[in-house]
Amino acid sequence: MADVDLPTQIRTLIKEPHGTVNRLNTARIPLCLPPQASLPTLYTLGFSRYAEIYFGLEEAWLNQIRDPIDWAGATDKSTSFANDKDRVLAVLRQVYLPELLRSRRLEADLGLLKSLDPTAADLSTKKPNAGSEFRQYIKERIAEKPHLLVSYIWIMYSALFNGGRWIRGLLFKAGPEFWGLSSMELSMNSFPAPLSFWQVEDYERVKDEFRERVVNADKLLTETERQEVLDETLEIFRRCELITLELDQDVAGQQ
Repeated sequence: MADVDLPTQIRTLIKEPHGTVNRLNTARIPLCLPPQASLPTLYTLGFSRYAEIYFGLEEAWLNQIRDPIDWAGATDKSTSFANDKDRVLAVLRQVYLPELLRSRRLEADLGLLKSLDPTAADLSTKKPNAGSEFRQYIKERIAEKPHLLVSYIWIMYSALFNGGRWIRGLLFKAGPEFWGLSSMELSMNSFPAPLSFWQVEDYERVKDEFRERVVNADKLLTETERQEVLDETLEIFRRCELITLELDQDVAGQQ
């Protein structure tokens, strides 16, 4: 497998669990939108739970790599490091692209979504839940093994690039009024809050550069670390499935 890049190995490994989670979510997203829903309450609930993953991974990521202003633009491509900590730090910095970060967008989106329907705030802040537990798991897991961030970074931003395009289309079809926007504010090329999470400027360039960075960073991982990264992708999908199944229970309990 040494001649097969990490993204390709991950894609092969996750085929079954990804299919399971994808089927669960694609069946439920339309139920959160018109004509099935008149308010984005259910969308807000599900969105808030999955947002915890991005909050968790980005908090852990930035804690590891520190302020990019201090090192961004460095051209050192060394493959020799004083210790493993420095090597893993180089991996995590290599895959960093500021265009990927979603936390600020998520905060803005959730704030507006909850203002559209105050009952959504009560539902989405239920503690603990599978989303908040996953966030805590990420914090503890990455503190122990920082290289596992590569799993989260690849899986979660790939989801944004790939399935996210289909979701964008559904959200757009719901109409601007559903999102508290005017017809002038929302277009397929402009997704302001409360939908800004789904907007990736210069999409194709960022997607291609992201993959290239992960492929290059993979070369700095040991075989043991690479296998642990692969194993962690399965845990990500296991926990995503738990989030969706718990959402089913929570929604049923409100009816």
